[in-house]
Amino acid sequence: MILPLSITTLLGQPILFSPGVPDTFSSYCLKGAQSFFAHSENYGDLFYQQIANNGYTAWVSHFILSKPADFKITANVDDLLLHYTVKGSMCYIIDSKESTTADHHLNIVVSRRLKHIVRFKTAGIYSAIIIHIPLSSLREFYDSFAVVKYFIEKIQSNEELALLDNNMVAHERLRGIVQDITERRLPNAAGEKYREQKTGELIIETLDMLSRYLTDSNGLSAADHERGEKIEVHLLKHINFPSPPTLRQLARFAGTNEKKLEDIFKIRHGVTVYDFFQNARMKIIYRKLTETEIPLQDLADEFGYTDYSSFSYAVKKRFNFSPRELRKKNLA
Repeated sequence: MILPLSITTLLGQPILFSPGVPDTFSSYCLKGAQSFFAHSENYGDLFYQQIANNGYTAWVSHFILSKPADFKITANVDDLLLHYTVKGSMCYIIDSKESTTADHHLNIVVSRRLKHIVRFKTAGIYSAIIIHIPLSSLREFYDSFAVVKYFIEKIQSNEELALLDNNMVAHERLRGIVQDITERRLPNAAGEKYREQKTGELIIETLDMLSRYLTDSNGLSAADHERGEKIEVHLLKHINFPSPPTLRQLARFAGTNEKKLEDIFKIRHGVTVYDFFQNARMKIIYRKLTETEIPLQDLADEFGYTDYSSFSYAVKKRFNFSPRELRKKNLA
């Protein structure tokens, strides 16, 4: 069996796999997939099924354990491995730090022959999907997903990657793809082709999710930046109103909470949401005062001031000159 991983016991005894799966476990078998099986009285049964081999290699693993067990896992590749926990709560121990994954966690991304321990604390049935993406195939996604650049930099600098601390729970669309791969039963040839296609979809959805989730040096994810841009555009549409929508309304519109939205604006612009709105509003008022001859009362009306004196006060407070003084100073 050519796996992108080597598996041994804690004492270093290799787990030896044989082709095929006993009839007892036929309900787990995916037609058209290449299967390998191992059994021991010390832990139970393990088997892997290769579901894709098209520029990337993907496997579905099953650990059917009769008792708690620990296994040493070593990556045999220098590229990228994605591990998706399909079923069961298991622990990964990396550099003596233990992290737990559960159903639908994208539980680890590794490179450069990572060594770690997978711990199963109770007997039970556990399953996962493992995808090996060679560096050459990963580069094909470079222009499509921001996270790919990050992965390639880590791989080339010989750094390990682990996402366990980020609690990467897959969204519904990604879960649906995994369900199609692991549960849909099709004839051999059709099943093989179908799972190849679905594995490609799984890679794309995963890279998209990671690109949105992983944060930049300022602590913002791509999704956070999208929310910021969405609210900025929304605020500019309200620029002629004396006040912006409430922070609660804006947070709901952006799909986040009020504190997170304020944090996004403070990182992106160094000001609060309200100050961003007022700065943008006053910038346009200044330009219209200094570059046009629109009557001052009309400008006050245009920007929603209840009377001219309120407009004049706001302009003078911001620019130290009244509207009339600013216009005279710049149009002279």
